[in-house]
Amino acid sequence: MGNRVTCVDIDPVKIEKLNQGIIPIFEPGLEQMVLKNVKNKNLLFTTNLGEAISDAEIVFIAVGTPMGDDGSADLQYVLAVAKSIGQSMLKRLIVVDKSTVPVGTADQVKATIQKELDLRNSDLEFDVVSILNF
Repeated sequence: MGNRVTCVDIDPVKIEKLNQGIIPIFEPGLEQMVLKNVKNKNLLFTTNLGEAISDAEIVFIAVGTPMGDDGSADLQYVLAVAKSIGQSMLKRLIVVDKSTVPVGTADQVKATIQKELDLRNSDLEFDVVSILNF
């Protein structure tokens, strides 16, 4: 559709494989779509969150939410990404929580980002929205 998308992961091996066109999951048509958009420079892969969000308007948090010891969603990865966003953002962002999370997580994500902005004495604005999966 012409949008520029940058995918971020902390695993440099995974990112290197993606940059080489090695797709770790099978979905019909996905490999061709990824390779076409990488070639067109509409799809990039990196481990550098700051670089990835420097020109972004919208940031999706799409990480695993494994089950915690008590059976609830473990939000540590979601909140770790939120913290990194707060540490790295340079302009207004819309942060979309796309992970499978319980009601109220957007408030926790917002508070986590705001805490990091406060530590930076930053008055940057941002919004947090959640995508519900039914």
